[in-house]
Amino acid sequence: MRAASVGLKRLAPTVDVLLSSPLVRARQTADIVAKTLHLAVEDQEALAPGFGLTQLANLLASHSGAQGVMLFGHEPDFSAVIGQLIVASGEARVEMKKGACCALDIPDPAAELAGSATLLWLMTPRQLALLGE
Repeated sequence: MRAASVGLKRLAPTVDVLLSSPLVRARQTADIVAKTLHLAVEDQEALAPGFGLTQLANLLASHSGAQGVMLFGHEPDFSAVIGQLIVASGEARVEMKKGACCALDIPDPAAELAGSATLLWLMTPRQLALLGE
């Protein structure tokens, strides 16, 4: 994850908020990325297992002044939420492997989230590490 975080820094230069599930594995990953990006991590119970669009809407509303928000959480919640964000009705099949990261553009986080996002990229930890070399 340390090598992947260097590649992530190249892809996500506008991230200024890091939010993590308080569970150990997510927080450990968040701490590694935080060190590379020189940012602090904020624990959010909303990112614990059971995370969904309602919790996402609340998190985005409470960080509305941020340029970019990076979330650290759990599967299968993240794959499901990403699928719901990029498809207006139903759900797209998105698979987030351990350590994977994706970027989404949500034009109006205050509006209905389902189907509102564009998937900009999705990468495995290995792909991110290669970008950091």
